[in-house]
Amino acid sequence: MKTRLIVQNRGSRNVTESISTAESNDLGEDERRSTGPQRHVLLVGALEGGLDRVAPMLQREEFDFHAVEPTEFVPELVMGTSFELLIIGYPMPEIDISELIAAVRDPASASHNAGLLLLSEPGFLEAAQGLVSVGANRAVCLDWVGSRLWQAVGDLLSVAPRVGMRALVYADVEAGNGHSRSLYQIINVSSTGMLLSGAESFSLGSRFDFVFCLPGEPRPVQGTAEIVRRTDAEREGTHGMGARFLHLKEDGPYRLERFVTSRT
Repeated sequence: MKTRLIVQNRGSRNVTESISTAESNDLGEDERRSTGPQRHVLLVGALEGGLDRVAPMLQREEFDFHAVEPTEFVPELVMGTSFELLIIGYPMPEIDISELIAAVRDPASASHNAGLLLLSEPGFLEAAQGLVSVGANRAVCLDWVGSRLWQAVGDLLSVAPRVGMRALVYADVEAGNGHSRSLYQIINVSSTGMLLSGAESFSLGSRFDFVFCLPGEPRPVQGTAEIVRRTDAEREGTHGMGARFLHLKEDGPYRLERFVTSRT
């Protein structure tokens, strides 16, 4: 058992309480072990079901984990306090989530560069995914298995370095009884994913097989990826889709890591 701090806004003051949460069966002992400097994580809302799902994942020494009730003081909190990850419950009738996201992404916000994960109740995931285009990074559902939730949390807490790369990628998706091949341009790439631009847009969660060539290498990189976000064109200056690598064939991981490292 480990103790976590829960910070709740009541009126105009903060009240700090201690709670105990059971260790997650989804994480092994090595995953609970500290691996780096402490990082600050804030859960907004979803305290009924979300706290039980998220808190055990963050029972590691490098996480300073807090949770707050959704009140009018939350935008002020995230603008004045630096967090590496914000997990926001959805839906949240108490406050305007779009305004909260805007407060986080404000250039003057202390949490401007934080990862922003929407934790949706079942039946609201599609609506939550619609907010990815206005500043959220990812939308997940409360009833997803723990390993899938942890993958989303981990992706946003350890963003791999990305490098610009102009290359064409062929993407094969299932269509009816066969496959449909589309051509996209890679805008940037990392060892864990890539940003794509093209005429056709996949829905969030779509999985596809891909093939592309690294500059100067005749042998292609092949694998499977999943669409995890759409870009905010106004904020990021480009229309595109973010894809996370699920599998890279043969020596693809080594070659991709070597390419990214050589340019960072």
